[in-house]
Amino acid sequence: MSRRLPGYSAWLLLFLAIPACLPLVAPGYFFNAHDGHHSVFFLVEFDRAIKDGVLWPVWGPDHAVGFGYPLWLIYAPLAYFVAEAFHLLGFGFTIAVKLAWLLFFGIGAVGMYRVARRWWGPSAALVAGLAYTYAPYHLVQIYVRAALAEFAALAWFPWVLLALLQLWESPGPRRAALAALSFGLLLLTHTVSALIFGPLLGGFLLLEIALGWRRRKGKKQDGAAGDDVAENAEVISSPTWPSLAWAAGALILGMSLAAIFLLPMLFERRYIVEAQWVDASYDYRSHFVYPSQFFSPDWGYGYSTPGPNDGMSFQIGLIIFIGAAVGGLAALQRRGDPIPHRAEALFLAAAGVLALFAMTPAAKPIWDALPLVGLVQFPWRLLAVVVVTLPLLVGAGVYWLEQWGSDGASAMPGPYVYVVALAVVLASYPYARPELLPVRPEDESPLAVMAFELKYPDMRGMTRWSQRLPANEDSPLIAQYLAGAPLERAVIAEGQGAILEQQSAAASASAHVRADGSVRLRFYTYYFPGWRATVDGKPVEIAIEPPNGLINVSLPPGDHQVRLRFGSTPLRRASAAISILVLVTLVALWVAGRRGVVSSRQSDG
Repeated sequence: MSRRLPGYSAWLLLFLAIPACLPLVAPGYFFNAHDGHHSVFFLVEFDRAIKDGVLWPVWGPDHAVGFGYPLWLIYAPLAYFVAEAFHLLGFGFTIAVKLAWLLFFGIGAVGMYRVARRWWGPSAALVAGLAYTYAPYHLVQIYVRAALAEFAALAWFPWVLLALLQLWESPGPRRAALAALSFGLLLLTHTVSALIFGPLLGGFLLLEIALGWRRRKGKKQDGAAGDDVAENAEVISSPTWPSLAWAAGALILGMSLAAIFLLPMLFERRYIVEAQWVDASYDYRSHFVYPSQFFSPDWGYGYSTPGPNDGMSFQIGLIIFIGAAVGGLAALQRRGDPIPHRAEALFLAAAGVLALFAMTPAAKPIWDALPLVGLVQFPWRLLAVVVVTLPLLVGAGVYWLEQWGSDGASAMPGPYVYVVALAVVLASYPYARPELLPVRPEDESPLAVMAFELKYPDMRGMTRWSQRLPANEDSPLIAQYLAGAPLERAVIAEGQGAILEQQSAAASASAHVRADGSVRLRFYTYYFPGWRATVDGKPVEIAIEPPNGLINVSLPPGDHQVRLRFGSTPLRRASAAISILVLVTLVALWVAGRRGVVSSRQSDG
């Protein structure tokens, strides 16, 4: 019976997680959520690039009043690759996004289950997975914020932790490949979330180093007492340092796997006006959380604002907090039969407390002193750490309650498990009710981008060559979008002539021009590194027209075929080559590790 228990608990977890996912199978979509429209029209933009022959999209063609914007240069794309896969299977854009939400719901829950089960068994894993799934901030991310990439990053957190844990305990090529892959997927999903999760990961590795050093020191002292030189030599070659080397190598490989995104993001972001995404309403100084908000049951669909009266919830969940407190107290006890992995539980408790403190106004001096902190934008994003640490502590608490309340003879979960599991579900179920609206055709078209920017003109991106935020009168494309007409990006800005025919796609545009004399052709497209122009098949130089930084091409008299194409840069090509090389390396590590496992089993047999 005990062998069946892990599967039983896992299936029960997925069954009890269904209420949290039900809105995703209901008609409509939560377009009024903060990024509700984004989560769909980003996929529209992504799909347009894929269908224009771009394998790794960078350019979003319909942003910035139609001038386009390098969205995927600064916005990690993996979540939209997943949604695009569903769309290419035949699902509509909104349904494809819903399926991506569902998939990441399951990935995260199972990952949390696996970590907790490894430490405290299947009963603890069941409740930890539910506490993760129903954590208020987890539901905020989907039904209030509709932040697909951040939600997906939360799903990878436990898998990265699990992969490194397995690698540390049993280092080898196969597990190194898995650890590198999981970390790389996190980096390719949401950069800020990886930045937030990094200190937790680093602290975990430091903890394991300290534990290994303590064990090695204790064994060394025991060996010295017997004056056995050979035993001391064996102790000194403790697996701590090989584990550290494998873990460091896996993290480096994971970062290298994500080079296709990370390197262009780091070195080409200077070509955009980044300040507009970290100032004003995105300034972290305006988004600290007051301690009372961590326990307030208020739930809203508004926005984060300065002060304690935000329109959205930052609660951690009272039931989850109580369960985590029990787990923390269980880890503190030293007498009797303490819980296994006590040090890990204490680390989780400390990390959770530090994350909560770092979100409060008292932590402002720390934020002011840290570099790159502006990229986080909102201190309450550290609730992502709490979504990992507290559910695991709840699992530790369940383990302790089950051991305390039973004689250990039963292989099935005790009553405490079911009580806590149901309490977690019922406490947060009311929050799994988004504001659903009908899906209109324009919601799944480029018009959605234009409608959003007309409503929020400060959300129009700028490149380094932009001298001002693009205004409505700067773009004749707006009227074309609203009329549903084919886009005419090319116009004769100077000189006499006519455009006989033109076409526009996600990463390309073309125009057949008859020039009566010298002509300057303007494309209502932002210049950005990667754009190339040809005239009659021959490369020509692009001129950049102020004040918006639009692409201009000079033409001599005569008939000409002008083409624009957004391609790669030397940095992007090198970055892609690194990622491909690392991917091949990970496959080789996996195969080598797999063969090692098979050979070991055959020799044992």
